[in-house]
Amino acid sequence: MCSDRRLRPAALAGLVLLALAGCGKKGDPLPPPRAVPAAVSDLALRQRGDRVLLEFGHPRTTVAGLPLPVIESVTLVELERPAPAAGQPLVVAPPELAGARTVAELAGAELAAAVVGDRVRIEVALPQPLPEPAVARAYAVRTKALDGVHSAFSNVAVLVPRPAPEAPGELEARPRKEGIEVRWQAVEGAAAGYALLRRAADRPGWGAPLALVEAGVTHWLDTGARYGERYVYTVLALAARAPDIESAPRAEREVDYQDRFAPAPPPALRALALPGQVRLLWEASPDADVAGYRLERAQAAGEFAAVGEGLLTSLEHADGGLAAETVFRYRVVAVDRAGNASEPSATAEVRTP
Repeated sequence: MCSDRRLRPAALAGLVLLALAGCGKKGDPLPPPRAVPAAVSDLALRQRGDRVLLEFGHPRTTVAGLPLPVIESVTLVELERPAPAAGQPLVVAPPELAGARTVAELAGAELAAAVVGDRVRIEVALPQPLPEPAVARAYAVRTKALDGVHSAFSNVAVLVPRPAPEAPGELEARPRKEGIEVRWQAVEGAAAGYALLRRAADRPGWGAPLALVEAGVTHWLDTGARYGERYVYTVLALAARAPDIESAPRAEREVDYQDRFAPAPPPALRALALPGQVRLLWEASPDADVAGYRLERAQAAGEFAAVGEGLLTSLEHADGGLAAETVFRYRVVAVDRAGNASEPSATAEVRTP
């Protein structure tokens, strides 16, 4: 038996909506959001001679925390303000940066040349002569991703430029077994000490200081130098720190650092005479680059000659096939990986039974 009840209005409306949803046309897909780099937060600077060197870490993420596409450009802006009183900070409100003067715009090959490792370095000239009274200069950067938009401005780095001291002269750089020793002549105006710079000989331009030494010190040992490398050194005088006020580079010295240094000889050679042979034991040379040891033997008062061919890599050796009732003298020489031979060890003398 069929029912002739009519559908209620609410049910009828639901069926209509379902029908419309089933036959409706889908809209075009939305384009992906444009990449916005996270703002730089580690902009730092130093004055080197008559120039300002600025540096910051290459942005890696967007503001949403996603991996950042290739950076297309970097913009550096500058604000000039009267220098604050000594010890007082210069405060720059973020809205002020919108009206700041653009002093550098890096893109393409110029930007690629400014990237060193994971850092971006920018250099700008200071006006000469410096204005009086002193003027504070506030800098900030913003970056733009490829096919993206500009980031917000970075932290503000402030410099009150001042006349830079003269650079040290009479610079020397000498290779040593322990590293490369750099020496220089003290200069006036280096109240905050000296900055030692090093670069590879095939790379132009100087980066951040390799070492900072206090005023009055005029030498430093670069223990991080590696054999087989060519380095160029210079030393800057520091008039102030945080931010650093440095002299411009002056004297440079290039060093071809090769291993021409003999290792220390093995200590404590001991010899034990047995029938037909002599057993020898010694302690290792303290140098870490020793490749092996050359054992040398002399009969009675004769000349020393190598025992066997090649180097011994252990710290002991049994010298067999010897004549009985004969005096033998032994010594050991350490040889490093570059082929440098040490002085001989102390001599051990035995008489075979």
